Amino acid sequence: MKLKTSVQQLYGELWADENPLDHELQESLQPRGTEWLFAAFAELDPQRGQLVVDVGARDAGHAIRLVREHGLRAIAVDPVRHHVELARHAVAEAGVDVDVVEAGIEAMPIADGVADWIWCRDVLVHVDLERGFAEGARILRPGGQMLAYVTCATDLLETREAAALFEALAIVPESTQPDAIERHAAAAGLSLVSHTRLGGEWRERMIEDGSWDPGGDLLRLSRLHRRETELVERHGRTRVAAYAAARAWGVYQLLGKLCPTIYVWRRDA
Repeated sequence: MKLKTSVQQLYGELWADENPLDHELQESLQPRGTEWLFAAFAELDPQRGQLVVDVGARDAGHAIRLVREHGLRAIAVDPVRHHVELARHAVAEAGVDVDVVEAGIEAMPIADGVADWIWCRDVLVHVDLERGFAEGARILRPGGQMLAYVTCATDLLETREAAALFEALAIVPESTQPDAIERHAAAAGLSLVSHTRLGGEWRERMIEDGSWDPGGDLLRLSRLHRRETELVERHGRTRVAAYAAARAWGVYQLLGKLCPTIYVWRRDA
C-alpha cells in the first residue's frame, strides 16, 4: 500500500515539534571501515608462504600489505599499464616478494591450481563474470578461497541513473547484480562461504573519521551541473561524465542505491 502523508499530518504532527527520530539517528552505529576487509581476510587464517593473487592490484598497496602482515607470496595482476608501472615501483621500494603482471582477471598468465587466495577488490563490476570466475577457479587450488569486494546495484537505483553511472565508469551492468554474481561463481565451481552486505557502512565510517566529505562531492556536482556545457567543451564529455559519476558513487551508497558487498568463495574441487 502506497504511503501518502497529508499536509495537515506533515506540518501539524510530524514537523510540529522536535523530532525524536533525528536524535536517534545522530548516534553512531559504530560502522566498520575499510580496514575491516583486512581483518576479514585475517580471519580466514592465511598461512606463511602461501600465494595470494591480488586481482586489480592498482599500485600493489594491498598486495604489499598482505605479504607483510601474513608472510605470503603475492602476484599483483592489473590490466592498466599505468597501474602496473606504479605497482612495480612500489614493490621495488618495499622490497617484498610480489610479482607484478599486466593482465585482467579474464585471462591471467598464472598456472592452474597454484593460488591459495584471491584478493579481489573493486574489480568484478568491470569484467565479464563468466570468464572472470572461470579464471579465478582455474588458478585456485582445491580448498583455495577468493575474497571479493563488489558494489552491487539495488532496486533503488533508477534505470537512467544506472545507465549514466555504468557507462561513465566502465561498468558491466550484469556484474552489479547479486544473483548474476552468485550464479556465475557457482557455475565456475566456487562455493559460497560468506556474504556480507555493507550498504553505506564504510561511508558512514569515512564521514565520522573525517576522511570523506559527501557535502563536498555534492557541492562539486551542483557546480558541474550548472556549468556542464562549458566544462564539456573544455574537458570533453567522457572526462566530465566520469568525474560526475565518481562524485555520485559514495552518495548513492549512503542513499541505498548501491550496496557494497563482501563475498568469500571456496574452490572445493
